[in-house]
Amino acid sequence: MRRRATGPAGRPLGTAARTHSETDRFPSSGDWCREPIRGIPVVVSRTRRLALIASIVTSACLIGAGSFVVVSAHTASAEDTTTAVAPTAAPVARAQAGTTAVEVPVRDQVVSGALGRDADADAVSFAYAGDSITARPDSWLHVVESDPHVRAVGGYAHSGYRADQVLHEIGPVPDADVLVVELGTNDVNQAVPTATTIADVDAVVRKVDAHRVLVVAGPPSDWTWSKWGADRRSGQRVLSRALRQDAEAHGWSYVDPFTELRQADGAWKTGTSPDGIHGTAAANVVVARAMAAAITAAAH
Repeated sequence: MRRRATGPAGRPLGTAARTHSETDRFPSSGDWCREPIRGIPVVVSRTRRLALIASIVTSACLIGAGSFVVVSAHTASAEDTTTAVAPTAAPVARAQAGTTAVEVPVRDQVVSGALGRDADADAVSFAYAGDSITARPDSWLHVVESDPHVRAVGGYAHSGYRADQVLHEIGPVPDADVLVVELGTNDVNQAVPTATTIADVDAVVRKVDAHRVLVVAGPPSDWTWSKWGADRRSGQRVLSRALRQDAEAHGWSYVDPFTELRQADGAWKTGTSPDGIHGTAAANVVVARAMAAAITAAAH
């Protein structure tokens, strides 16, 4: 086999050496198409190279567009969370006042102090200690404001509060003829031991120091579970029995104002509760009538 003669620099004889300017110049399109691409052992045709460029440019555009979309979506999500979480964190209860809906966030459903102005001079005065059954805008407490035979002179009720939380907030109302204690529903929901709830109820009674006491049974419940793992319906039954026993032991009055609204299994009767926990405005009127009669009876 004949070998081709080479020059001193290893170049074939008869070929001219490239100048410095030739090796350093930016390759023309013709050079680029004839030279191999680094990492690819074969010479790639001009068509394949152009297709490769188009692919790279397209990918870069998609990546850029994708980054923009992700950032935009993240921003929108943050804004949506701000506007959507607020109502979730603060559920709204609605009370119908004529044809106008009154919306009160649950965290703001708080009642304290005296209520009502048109009671008779010899009306029975009462204090109240309660949760949402008492604090909601359409509750029995607000219904009896128009009853001239009873008059709320003080107390504290807060939607979502346990008995110990109401104990912390309520103050003495020693001039009240009757203290109405409607507590324990949220204790049941949060799986608080019944004995603890009863102890907190007794502490509320001592702190308020009214002349007489009226203990209220727990309401019906359509719910048989809670996120604390409690069976709310059976828990209300257990609570009500304990409240009755506690009232009897202290010589206090006891009332179950939900008798007409409760099914045999402890649930609300059909159409009497919008959420399985609280009564409708019409149901609360029924509760208010029973409460007004029980307050009057407890005072005498």
